[in-house]
Amino acid sequence: MTSGARPRGLVVLLLLLSSFTLVVPGASAESQLSVTRQRLADARARLAATRQTDTELLGVIGDLGGQLNDSRSALAAAETNLDRISAVIGAEERMLARLDALRHQRSAVVGQRARSMYIMGPSLGAEALLASDSMDEFINRTASLDYALRFDKVVMDDLARITDQTRKARAAMAIQQGSAANVRLQIAERASVLAEILQTKQTAEAALSDKISQFQSEVRALEQDQARILELIRSRQSYGNGRVSHRGFIWPVHGPITSPYGPRWGGFHTGIDIGCSTGTTIVAAKAGKVIAAEWGGGYGNMVIIDHGNGVSTLYAHNSQLYVSDNQSVARGQRISACGETGHATGPHLHFEVRINGEHTNPRPFLP
Repeated sequence: MTSGARPRGLVVLLLLLSSFTLVVPGASAESQLSVTRQRLADARARLAATRQTDTELLGVIGDLGGQLNDSRSALAAAETNLDRISAVIGAEERMLARLDALRHQRSAVVGQRARSMYIMGPSLGAEALLASDSMDEFINRTASLDYALRFDKVVMDDLARITDQTRKARAAMAIQQGSAANVRLQIAERASVLAEILQTKQTAEAALSDKISQFQSEVRALEQDQARILELIRSRQSYGNGRVSHRGFIWPVHGPITSPYGPRWGGFHTGIDIGCSTGTTIVAAKAGKVIAAEWGGGYGNMVIIDHGNGVSTLYAHNSQLYVSDNQSVARGQRISACGETGHATGPHLHFEVRINGEHTNPRPFLP
């Protein structure tokens, strides 16, 4: 080997390392994992809220689905990164094996030359002169000796270079091994978060399934009473044939709409459900006359108020009633207390607006 030569495999490996950018877990990966954990905590908090609507549950499930996709992608990227790091480590290990073989080979040559020099002794030049029959022969002998000495220097320099390359290769491999350890930790953490997200999503889906089942059961129960409610209102209120005004109404109770008006989950919801705690005061949405304050079957304790011109409002599932039939009430007057009587899934107010007995969407009437 000449003094300018280098092991070709090492050169290729060093070029590979210089052009290969590894995605080593650091602040960015930790930050991403922290964001994922925070999103999961937020979803769990929303899931644990005291009032859960199917819309809220769908939102949580959708968010968790996005988190699942993101986490799976991040996990796959980390595993791919680990495969790449492992490939580099494998190449470095093979290079180290070749360097060790070269070092042993050069060391053997140096040892053999050292033994030869020791046997020949330090007077090699003088002995060469005395053993020569002529000056030409001496010159030939010293030229051979000079070549041998230069050969020894090349071998020694080569050995030193190989040793230095070995040291650098081992240092580079130690760095890659550290990176691999960090990526393995990242993979373990991401796999753990992925399992938590999946479990939380399954919990949310089970809650939604239960919520849908309860909603369908409640709607079916209310549907059974529709004909009776329609007949009751038509028989007790004045019929309206003019234009219906949406003005003058207020919210009967303040709370979230836990179930809107209209078709959903295979049934038709004839009003809106407003979340409230048992005992919360329910007020008249507009001034009028009470045409029903009684038990309404699936509606439970209910109040129906006639507001004139064929418009009436219905308040269901109350725990208590504070008004009676034929009583006039002012807008905002206390008429009942929130509850879950009849067929109800937890305390709430089922609020309806009816025109000539037919239900309509209450939301346009409320400010």
